[in-house]
Amino acid sequence: MVSKSAFVLSCASLLGLGLFAFPAHAVLPNCSVSALTSLAIPNMTVTSAIDVPAAAGLPEFCDILGTVATDGEGAGPSTSAFRIDLPDNWNQKFVFNGGGGFDGSTSRGSALELTKGYATASTDSGHPSSVGSTFAFTSPGVPNEPQLVDYFYRSRHQVGIAAKRLVLAYYKAKGIAHSYFTGCSNGGKEGLMEAMRYPDDYEGTVSGAPWMDPLGTELWVLKNVKALVNAWIPPSAYPVIDAAVTTQCDAADGVADGLIQNPAVCSFNPDSLVPATLTQAQADALKLIIRPVVQDDGAFIYPGSPVSGLGTSVGSEERPTPPTDPTGTQPWGTLAAGPGNWGLSFGMIVNLGFYGQPVNLMTGVVETNGIFQDSALDVLYANLARNIVDQPSRLRQYLAKGHKLILWHGYSDSIITPYKTVQFYEALAAQRGGYREAQEQVRLFMLPNTQHCGGGPGPNTFDSLTAIENWVEQGIAPESLVASHSTSGVVDRTMPLCKFPEKARYVGGNVNDAASWTCASRDRSLLKVGRNGRQAGLRAGGDDDDERDDDR
Repeated sequence: MVSKSAFVLSCASLLGLGLFAFPAHAVLPNCSVSALTSLAIPNMTVTSAIDVPAAAGLPEFCDILGTVATDGEGAGPSTSAFRIDLPDNWNQKFVFNGGGGFDGSTSRGSALELTKGYATASTDSGHPSSVGSTFAFTSPGVPNEPQLVDYFYRSRHQVGIAAKRLVLAYYKAKGIAHSYFTGCSNGGKEGLMEAMRYPDDYEGTVSGAPWMDPLGTELWVLKNVKALVNAWIPPSAYPVIDAAVTTQCDAADGVADGLIQNPAVCSFNPDSLVPATLTQAQADALKLIIRPVVQDDGAFIYPGSPVSGLGTSVGSEERPTPPTDPTGTQPWGTLAAGPGNWGLSFGMIVNLGFYGQPVNLMTGVVETNGIFQDSALDVLYANLARNIVDQPSRLRQYLAKGHKLILWHGYSDSIITPYKTVQFYEALAAQRGGYREAQEQVRLFMLPNTQHCGGGPGPNTFDSLTAIENWVEQGIAPESLVASHSTSGVVDRTMPLCKFPEKARYVGGNVNDAASWTCASRDRSLLKVGRNGRQAGLRAGGDDDDERDDDR
């Protein structure tokens, strides 16, 4: 999982136009450990301060590393590392950048953030990346509460408070004009966590591909991994699978342009690839990947996979060669040898959920048919409830203050199913009285054929920072976001991303040009659910749904 949104407008084109130019190195007088330490920010220790000269279109800025002592909120003391960047051209604003996966590292402010003049901050959430997910326990079965609480929510809140104090002291300012939080994946979850637990921290939040139910997500991954461990699919089949899905569903949104705007309406049947590409067992594995996570009594836990990018999803769940020990604790021999999705699933379930106790995920949690055992779920949800932010009602205080939230997710995400974000927004709209009411403060943008926080053939680069600025500061809500796709650094497609539940409508001309598309107000196309959507556990939210199919 990436640490923060890759979907921001590249500064390269702006720099090429000469719109940003910064003076040569002028030496920032307060950019030193001694000067910053003298500001006496509570709980903060500065360990490094580097004056970075203006270069490549970026302003001069002070790059600061250090730690913040964390305490309280249900756990004892600990420390969290931070990185704070303070530009010479400060715009009186602040942005906190979320992390990714199990965190463990800090990140520098993006080119766009620094060019705009933002003071930026990030944290490792209380542990270094070298420990992976093992920070969660002190010994098998014994939780490391201070570091768990830091990772779940405490670190970002308390580092954010200290960072803002440093910003004010450094610039000798009376206040910060506007504060934002932005992140993708775990960073997207962290943005929601901040909004729900600390509604005063930020006025605007950009939450991409949010890992809002990390346990449910990794149960979904485990289901998928086990399906493929039992019926390994060779890499040569991946593009064939995706091509078959595109052939079946591409034109469902009104034009055959290589993109699937709503995979939930598709009717792809993996059996159609038997026997030319797949065996029946392999086709059955794909059907299980599409289906939701359920428990022993059939109760719904977490939605299944979209069929757009299904071949990519398969590739993320397995290695190019079959597992060496399909029923072992580590099917690929070691954790490091397995695919990235397996590492996230093992880390979340075994290390954070069971606190490092020995568990064989292939035999002790999920059955061959993808059904999860109640006894395991009871323990896991009890231990990981604090890390879950999938209840939109918890945004009530944040929204009552007038704050704004932009959500976005790629429809071909193989790391976190986009259907979870869709269900979250549908529930929010129901609580707010409808989509028009929800859109007053929260807007969702779905990206066709875009993978996890980037990648894929769909338009996947857009400027979410300016969009949230305009909404918070000027009251201009984003009706759509123009996104682009590039190949080898060259833009080869642009397209508007419409606010959910609208889809982009083709009006004629070059399909690769955003001018050939429009967003129709009050369109409800993304609420429609067909065969594949029902198989994934979605319920129809629009009109003209496909006929029901018994193959579910």
